[in-house]
Amino acid sequence: MRVLIVVGEASGDSHAAKVARRLRERGARITAVGGEALRAAGAELVEHIESLSVLGFVEVLRSLPRFVALKRRIDAMLRDGGFDLFLPVDFPGLNLRLAASASRAGVPVLYYIGPQVWAWRAGRLQRMRERVDQVALILPFEKALYDAASVPALFVGHPLLDDPVPPVGERTVDLALFPGSRPQEVVRHLPPLLDAIERVRRKRPLRAAISVAATAPLDWMRQTLAIRGIDPEEVLHTEPAGALMRSARALLVASGTATLEAALSGSPFAVFYRTGRINYAVARRLVRVPQVALANLVAGEAIVREYIQEQLHPAALEAEIERLLTDEAERARIGRGLERVRARLGTPGASERVAALAFEVASRRVVLA
Repeated sequence: MRVLIVVGEASGDSHAAKVARRLRERGARITAVGGEALRAAGAELVEHIESLSVLGFVEVLRSLPRFVALKRRIDAMLRDGGFDLFLPVDFPGLNLRLAASASRAGVPVLYYIGPQVWAWRAGRLQRMRERVDQVALILPFEKALYDAASVPALFVGHPLLDDPVPPVGERTVDLALFPGSRPQEVVRHLPPLLDAIERVRRKRPLRAAISVAATAPLDWMRQTLAIRGIDPEEVLHTEPAGALMRSARALLVASGTATLEAALSGSPFAVFYRTGRINYAVARRLVRVPQVALANLVAGEAIVREYIQEQLHPAALEAEIERLLTDEAERARIGRGLERVRARLGTPGASERVAALAFEVASRRVVLA
């Protein structure tokens, strides 16, 4: 079986790579728009996600010609490439359009990690119903929305549960920072995070570490730290995020998939996010959920604090760091909440379930033909 996978950012690349390995074990050939994780899983890359790493309404508009050119290229591949299945992973701005192209070309579509219709743009459900054969969902509360819209969907569990979980050892770091995976995120987030650390260090020693995602602007991060008199070699960590999370007593995490990884680590944390003023103004009109942290959404309650937009300032983060490190009652409260999040994410095996579903969806179209 020949499968075309399209992802748009680092977490999607990681989740898709797990599925790609399972597919290859079953004899499938994988062509992909992806990153190093998919390449390591044996996929043939036709485009690297570094060229797609933009975030926000304004940035997407500026990059529109590049996305249009990529869509045309993949459209031609779907028409002429002999693919048995299209496996889009999240990234709905491009992938929903490609799903339409695949459907017109007679290529069945298994959408993995469906669009966040629970947060905004619920109208996408109608487009999903028209263009997608099956959706594999990774958040438990999503299925009811897809069922109500008559979109075939299964909750397969969260792929983070498929990662090996080493035992928690000594907490060698007081605070670990996760400023995001996209360059725009890191540039907006790192300065106020560093300001907060400096404020705390005026009162007490603080062992801090900063996670560096594969798609983060490493050179810029090094220069920013050096200007502040911080040795980049001492604080920058390129190890897997989960390992760093388990070595820290507390975390500050950019909103996104990383908040679920943080929840699984068991370390108490807070969530932050800042985007451009225009992007935020548009998002406030569109987003329908009261909270942004996935850990809070899965739990259905405010387990971890959120510092969004203007709330992301050094004084507020300083107080949060002190609370996370010294308030044992607060640390225990967060810990109990994170156990509830873990219980709701399903059971390990999501990647194997998606791989099995891929063959099933492809065979359905063959039988119908």
